[in-house]
Amino acid sequence: MTTDERTGSALYRRFLGAFNDADYERVAELISPDFVDHHPGFDINGLDSYLGALRNAHGTLEIHGEPEEILESGDRVVTRVRLTGRHIGVVLGVPATGREVVWETTEIWRVADGRLTERWAVDDLLGLREQISVQEDNVALVQRVSDVVNERRYDALDELFSDDFVDHNPAWSVDSLEELKGIIKAVHGTLDFTANLDGLYPAGDDKVIMQITFTGRHVGPMFGVEPTGKAVTWTSIEVYRVADNKVVERWVQADTTGLMAQLGVPLPE
Repeated sequence: MTTDERTGSALYRRFLGAFNDADYERVAELISPDFVDHHPGFDINGLDSYLGALRNAHGTLEIHGEPEEILESGDRVVTRVRLTGRHIGVVLGVPATGREVVWETTEIWRVADGRLTERWAVDDLLGLREQISVQEDNVALVQRVSDVVNERRYDALDELFSDDFVDHNPAWSVDSLEELKGIIKAVHGTLDFTANLDGLYPAGDDKVIMQITFTGRHVGPMFGVEPTGKAVTWTSIEVYRVADNKVVERWVQADTTGLMAQLGVPLPE
């Protein structure tokens, strides 16, 4: 082995090659048995534990690293690495999405006796988390629900809601999506409404909050009141629960009382 091949940077390059090949035997030859890995949120102690972490990274992200910069000083090697992969297993609590991902890590490695013995690493885990998060998909799904309702494409809701959808609404009881579609169609026929989104927010990985202002005109019988032609407006806050890219449950709290008052429905005093 030449002098150049014994440098810390050369040692690291051999390690990265073995890592990318998922050749754990070669990795074990380059990592000290008492290797310590310092990582925000967790530490890894020992070669076996580190090999287990590498296997998990390959098994969940099909991870591959490309060096962007390697610097060496004494017994330290500083690396900046571009990591790429595909999300095929549970990562940061998020089930597999199949998405392609890319993020960076900056590392300091300590070399002793021709092996990598210690590492300090900072990964862009926030950037990774954003790439595999289902929150943006959930928000887009609920946005499509609003768009389809406004476009009065009722049957298109079949693609957006699960077969066992459950609706929680104080104003009515809904046992199926078909029943909900019938209600929406009927209200379009009586109030000729448009749903205007005031806000759409993710709430964790399975819920989306929607704030709506409805505007319309009283063009059909509603709450026992014959059409008045009056312009009406009312608000609603809705929570959607999403699973497998379908709406499976919804909670609605609408200003039905305010709407009734605008229509002239007698209200209890």
